[in-house]
Amino acid sequence: MNILAYNNLSLCKADYFETCWCKLNQSEVTTCSYLLRHVASSSNLTHFCVYHNIRKIIECFNSTSIFSKSSDSASNIYIYFTILLFIVGIIGNGLSIIVLFDKTLRCINVYRNLIILCALNIFYLLAISSRHINIYHQDLRNISPNVCRWHTFIVAFTGHLCSWQLVSTSIQRVHASLSLQLHRTASWIQTFAILFLCIVLPLLVFDGQLVFKYGFLSKRHMCDESSIFKIKQFQRALDTPITIQSELLRNVTTRYYSTVFRTPNPKPYVCGVCTLWNILDTFIYAIIPFLLILISSIIIIIKIWQRRRLTIMIGGVHEINPRFISTQDKLSILLILINCLFLIMTGPFNTHLIIQSTLKYYFSKPCSIKTNIQLNEYLRILQNLYHALSFMFYCLIGNKFRRAACTMCQRCYWKLIQFLCRYQRGQASFLSCYIKRDHLKSRAVSESLSNAGNHKRLSNFLPMSLMGKKSSFLGISSERANEESDAFVKK
Repeated sequence: MNILAYNNLSLCKADYFETCWCKLNQSEVTTCSYLLRHVASSSNLTHFCVYHNIRKIIECFNSTSIFSKSSDSASNIYIYFTILLFIVGIIGNGLSIIVLFDKTLRCINVYRNLIILCALNIFYLLAISSRHINIYHQDLRNISPNVCRWHTFIVAFTGHLCSWQLVSTSIQRVHASLSLQLHRTASWIQTFAILFLCIVLPLLVFDGQLVFKYGFLSKRHMCDESSIFKIKQFQRALDTPITIQSELLRNVTTRYYSTVFRTPNPKPYVCGVCTLWNILDTFIYAIIPFLLILISSIIIIIKIWQRRRLTIMIGGVHEINPRFISTQDKLSILLILINCLFLIMTGPFNTHLIIQSTLKYYFSKPCSIKTNIQLNEYLRILQNLYHALSFMFYCLIGNKFRRAACTMCQRCYWKLIQFLCRYQRGQASFLSCYIKRDHLKSRAVSESLSNAGNHKRLSNFLPMSLMGKKSSFLGISSERANEESDAFVKK
């Protein structure tokens, strides 16, 4: 193929990465051919290898020089804290799920919804921690546009599910407070039906545009608008990988470079789609749930105050069980405290995200970028703390949860003690049987030896001829005489 001519088009751009053709007397690019293809089996943790279609050579570059950390990349402190919170969150939310499945808790609607919330917290922590765990030890979203789209979708979808699951729990608690009924679900089917129809489907439609590129992301996507030209080209090389066994790579030499080549980088693109998505994501994840949770909490507080006022009045509410009212009030107070923790620990990051995106889009100040990134990381860690430390929060503010956790710990402790006692008893019985068997065996050996010694002494005392005569005179055989002599010696 002639590189200068392509379907009546003229070559208007050519560099190491790509060749582009334009129409005659026009600067608008019509088609581009990417010259690099990723050699999958030749790559390792230190080098990134590509095959150049024009030069017919495999070139391996240092991975850190290609996927180098930019100024807006995450710091090591944030990465280590994220991994630590993932470990703590797995343990804490797992213990919370085990405790909430207690028979005294799982029949109540609030605790059933908290089980789902703990499971969603685990998936959310897994999604945010996997961003910094890959073979290149870099941000996962810098490796491939497809991986970037899927990871952005998973993080956004699980985060939205966590916040809206809390909204659903608050609304169901308001309904229970207004109805004054023992609002318990008949089965898990009703709980999952509410979750799927009212939460999962709407959020799936909204967040699905991150993957399938429809809606306001149909033309431009934040994962396709990379500000680093070099990374963007290597991402496109990853789309069409080839293996070392390919026919294209027969008798092809491989060259290794310690530093990557120098290419002129264009002016960084200001991502307007990123700003728009950050604003919408903040509204869906934080602002709208904040308002609904706040309204629900106010209604619950008013109903608690009215209910306690009616119980004091004479003839107020005779038909309502005061113990049941107290139980409902405790559940409502528990939910209000959880909502307050959600507002306090996730609100600052989302507020800062909107301000940061707006300032970055309209007023780009290089001197304040580092400070904004550090503040962004600290606020994000505060938000992730809410998803990781749910077990500690439930123990501190939930009396019934705390009692169930203590009961379960005591039950596990006594089962462990019983197991150890049974194990020690089994060992003791085995040892006693073994000692008793050895004792009987040694006793039998000693008795046989003493019998043999007594018989020998008796034989030495009485001559054999005399014993034979005496026994024959009495009409007793010699064997019978020996037995009687042994019996006499034992006595």
